[in-house]
Amino acid sequence: MAAGLSAGALALLPLLNAAATQHWPDMPSRSVLAAQVEQESGWREWAVLKTSREYGAGLGQFTKAYRADGSVRFDAIQEMAARHPELRGWGWVNAFDPHCQLTAMVLKNRDNYRLIRWAEGEDRLAMMDAAYNSGFGSVLQRRRLCANMAGCDPARWFGGLDKASGQSRRKQAGYGQSFADITNTHVRNVMVVRRPKYRAYFGE
Repeated sequence: MAAGLSAGALALLPLLNAAATQHWPDMPSRSVLAAQVEQESGWREWAVLKTSREYGAGLGQFTKAYRADGSVRFDAIQEMAARHPELRGWGWVNAFDPHCQLTAMVLKNRDNYRLIRWAEGEDRLAMMDAAYNSGFGSVLQRRRLCANMAGCDPARWFGGLDKASGQSRRKQAGYGQSFADITNTHVRNVMVVRRPKYRAYFGE
């Protein structure tokens, strides 16, 4: 059950599982959430991503993004705490708190999953992960583009929405990939590369 899992994962998986049980008991595949934590932070509670564009904090890499003039473009922690009473009291002063981080990941994914009503099964989960990475609006944009492409099924991620992106395809400073490639890589890593060991852990 623990094969291939890091010490950080083993320490925090019970907390993630408890958050899912409390806030999303019918989540169809908790292994996706676990793989997402690994992709975002490698299960490192104090993980930080800092570029000229954004500052990402903690297990779920919740970000504060900046405009070119240094003003705040969006604040993911503030938005999540305002939207969900379960996160009241969470802010940048306690941004790295693992309970808040994992609860916020469960809630954010739950919100996106419920919005993605046009897809099913693995495709819906893949689109949920894409929305976590680049925003639900980005997934909607891909869906619209795919619907206008020959042979593209907007109800599919792999071979569908992963081929249709309005995100920049220019490599971004500090990231090494374009935003379109970052999203596609994120989904593949979560759904295909990192997930199997967590499926074993959760008995899926």
